[in-house]
Amino acid sequence: MIKLMRIALTLFLLFFIQEVKAQLLPIYYDTVSIKQEIILDVGFDYSGSAIQRELTSKFIRGGFITNGIKDNSFNRHSGVNRFGGVGLGTIEYRNFNKKLIKNKDWGFVVKAGYNAFFGAIYSKDIFGMMMYGNDIYRGETIDGSGTNITAISYQKVGFGMIDVKSKSSITFNVYNVNSRFKANFRDFQMTQDLNGDSIEVILDGTIEVGNNTKFNQGIGFGFDLDFKIPFEWGKKNNTSYIQFQVQNLGFAYMYEKQKVYEFDTSYVFSGLRWDQITGDESLFSDSTSVLDSLGIHSREKNRTTMLPGFIQIGKIVDALSDRKIQSFFGIRMYPTLIYSPFIYAGLDYKPLKWLRVGANASYGGFGKFKAGLYTSTSFGNYSVGLATENIVGFVSKKSSGQSLFIKLRWQI
Repeated sequence: MIKLMRIALTLFLLFFIQEVKAQLLPIYYDTVSIKQEIILDVGFDYSGSAIQRELTSKFIRGGFITNGIKDNSFNRHSGVNRFGGVGLGTIEYRNFNKKLIKNKDWGFVVKAGYNAFFGAIYSKDIFGMMMYGNDIYRGETIDGSGTNITAISYQKVGFGMIDVKSKSSITFNVYNVNSRFKANFRDFQMTQDLNGDSIEVILDGTIEVGNNTKFNQGIGFGFDLDFKIPFEWGKKNNTSYIQFQVQNLGFAYMYEKQKVYEFDTSYVFSGLRWDQITGDESLFSDSTSVLDSLGIHSREKNRTTMLPGFIQIGKIVDALSDRKIQSFFGIRMYPTLIYSPFIYAGLDYKPLKWLRVGANASYGGFGKFKAGLYTSTSFGNYSVGLATENIVGFVSKKSSGQSLFIKLRWQI
């Protein structure tokens, strides 16, 4: 189990960091009439409530993990902890000139991209077991009940409609799921004697993982929605906008069978050797005799899974306003307990006609409090945005993660 968890954590971090949508804050909005535009979004964001970047960077770039590095993260853990991330690479083409329906101001949108979502909610004992092994828990009970891990990556192609005047849009997408992992331990307790060579295990949960390495594992269907609502804001009754946004909300069917391991609390194993958990014939080896003797059931099964789409509601920045300073704020939510509601607020400053800068603070998601910075420049028909939702992550190894997003826009 320890060996499996260490391998799973390493793959989790590598897969996430190197492959990895959060939104580029703030979101700018204008109603200028244009014919066509191309938008490119790329970026990643990962964080945790306890694990420090000095530890995650070792899994990513390599290097020796000292006891001090382990201790710094371990001491920050509480009873319930989170770690995870999201990421993207999306290109979108908008055509406001061609009308999909006669007498309607609806253009069309075509998009394609890559998305990934990774998250875990876990106990302090789980982290300690992965980092230190069983030595520090001799004569004690390791409690990992409530541990939940999910990871999924997918590509999408979408087509939809966009309102020429308000630029509100809806896009229907088809998804290719190329990787999926899910683990849920409702009950997980391990008790060992003082010598560390005999343990008792109580398990109740499931683990699901792809049974092969094919690029096409499943097919999904979903939609993106972007709707703007004008309202009066401030003493001078300036018009501002509330944005209601949905991204990648839908379901996928895994037509490639998933390997499903099922555990049952009716089985209590006493006298189980530690090498049966970490050795070549571990709980999750191909040895069915080991699995059967421990009461662990393994089977292959097709699965239907919900895509990790998010909903975001907030006040956005009016790019056409003559105000030097504008506020923005909102909330972002994913349909999973692993990701807590993400609340953000900030100020946008326009010192020059072609330049915007600003800062925001946020709380929630996979981590706790974070501060972000961004800048956006416009030159003719081109604009470039650069943002981070975790500026401390670039200057301190003691931070809980890193975040970087780039947005390019070309008006044709």
